[in-house]
This record gives sequence, structure tokens and C-alpha cells, in this order.
Amino acid sequence: MALSAFLPLAARTALWQVPEDEVWIVERHRRFHRALAAGRRLAVPLLDRVKAKVDLTQQMLLWPSAPREGSVDEPAGDVFTARDGGKVEIRMRILWRITDPVQAAYQPNGPGLAIDDLAAAILRRLIAALPQEAAMTSRSTLDRELTTALTEQAGRWAEIGSVRISEVLAHPVPVRA
Repeated sequence: MALSAFLPLAARTALWQVPEDEVWIVERHRRFHRALAAGRRLAVPLLDRVKAKVDLTQQMLLWPSAPREGSVDEPAGDVFTARDGGKVEIRMRILWRITDPVQAAYQPNGPGLAIDDLAAAILRRLIAALPQEAAMTSRSTLDRELTTALTEQAGRWAEIGSVRISEVLAHPVPVRA
């Protein structure tokens, strides 16, 4: 009697439906066990757990990120220091797609923040090598170099579709009274 009540529950928890354009990373005993592609997949209840549900569709990273709901402030982009000490603010978008879901799932802060951190580090290096005026007038060069560097760095687990810097602004230096 008790077994007949348990069987439907066990069957439901043992059969997972993975949506299209997703891969589920399954761990067993807190270690990687397997990656589940789209479709119905069999799992072992109580032993298997989903560590991450990785989206394989193309994603867009906006810089700066969109303002919080209800906020009236326009978000500020990241500010970088040029070679001559001038400050430059960057606004851009990066289109990217995960190619290796297992590697992407094990990025320390997730794949989106990993791309964001890589872009910030690369831009910091690129802009530090240019004077402020050159950084403000060479958007296409920065786009190209950033795309190349991001592809090299994230190429193990992500494909960079395009990088488009929309604005490069001089950041005002605060005046001390």
C-alpha cells in the first residue's frame, strides 16, 4: 500500500523535462556528474541535483546595466583613467552566447559577471595606454580590440558575437574648493 503511493512521486521526481535552448548541469555528491540536454531525462532522486540551468541563447550585456525599476537616475557607465590622467566613461553592449555549458556553470560569479569582469579589465588596460582625446575618438578601434581580447579570454566557454561601444564620454573631474 505505501509503496503504491510512493511510486508516482518517485516517477515524477526521477523524470526531468529540460527546455529547448537550455542545458542543466547535474551534480551528484556535490561533484559534476553530467550535463542534460533538452528533452526528457532520467535522474536519480535524492542523489542528483541541478547545480545550474544554463541558457544557450544569445545574451546581451548592457554597460552600464539597466537602472533598477522605479529609479529615475540614469546609470553611470564605468569610468577609466587614460594615460594622461583624464577620466573616460564608457557605455556599450556585448552580445555573447555560451558554447561550453559545463565550463560556464563553474565560473565563480556566473557567466554574465565573468564577461563583465573580463570586459572591465580589458578596457582598463586599453584606455590606460591611450591619452583621453584618443580614447574618446577611437571607438571602432576599442570595439575591435575588445572583441579580440574577449574572444581569447572567454573563448573556452563563450562565443563573443559583437561588442558595440555606444558612447565614450569625458568624465568631469570634481573641483575641490
